[in-house]
Order: sequence, then structure tokens, then C-alpha cells
Amino acid sequence: MLRSPWRLVVPAVAVAVMLSGCTTEMKLSPAPTQTITVTVTPTPTPTPTPTPRPTATLAPEPPPPPPPPTPPNAMGGQTDGGNTPSTPEVEDTGPQSYAVGKVQKLNDYEYRYTVVKEDQVLAIASRFNLQVADVVRVNFPCSDPLNVQPGDVLDIRWPVDTEQQGC
Repeated sequence: MLRSPWRLVVPAVAVAVMLSGCTTEMKLSPAPTQTITVTVTPTPTPTPTPTPRPTATLAPEPPPPPPPPTPPNAMGGQTDGGNTPSTPEVEDTGPQSYAVGKVQKLNDYEYRYTVVKEDQVLAIASRFNLQVADVVRVNFPCSDPLNVQPGDVLDIRWPVDTEQQGC
């Protein structure tokens, strides 16, 4: 193992100074220096890839406004804004669950329906291609349609403008 010369010199000088009792100025020559050149190569910073921007798309055109309501037929119109070309006619489509009562046709647009046990207004309206609100407007303006009883006779037709829903 190699030993540094300074390791021996410093203790020897300290011993000599102590023994002599006098102050001696001692100049040590510096150790030979070596110059080391370090070349630092910076790590290149990656250039971020630009985020692709979406291409400009035109907003879809708003839908055209709805057509003005058509005038109601002779018997009024349904509660969703009047009769339209797609409004079904009032017709008996035949008995179905919870709408099996007796039907009497009065004319081309009006029926009388006799309620039987377990009939429900929703099923009765569906049987005649009407909305529940139309049947309620004609038959229950001031009462609860859920209280329909066997034997009640309902007028099945489009409501007229003078028939108000509710009291």
C-alpha cells in the first residue's frame, strides 16, 4: 500500500517543534497539482410534440321551428297541441288488459264505454288511441280518475276547447 508523504511529514514536524521549544517557521511546498478537465455534455431536453388541434367543425344547424298548431277538428283536439296529420283517429281497437268493458259507437268520432271491474283509465285511453289526459279532461274535470268504478259510463272522444282540465 502506498502512503502519502504528507502523512509522515506533518507528525514529524509537530514532534520537532515540540522538542525544540522554539518557533520555527516552516514552509511547505504545495503538492504537485494535476489539472483534470471535465467536459459536461448536457442531456438534450426532448422537444414536446405539439398536441394536435381538432379541425374546426361547423355547428349543426338548429332544427327548423315546429309548424304552427293545426286548428282542432270539430270535436276539439288532443291536449298536446291539437290534431296533426299523424294524430290517430278515435276508434275502438278491441278489448285489452284492464279495458274489457262494453263499447257503444255513437258516431264516427265518439263512443260510450261502460267500465267493468279492474278497468283502468290508462288502458281505456290506449284502447281508443287517446291520451289519458284527453279521457280525464272529458270525463273527470273535477274528480280523481283513479276512482273510476264498475258501471261508470265514460264518454270517449277528443275534448272540446271549452272542456277544462281540473277545476
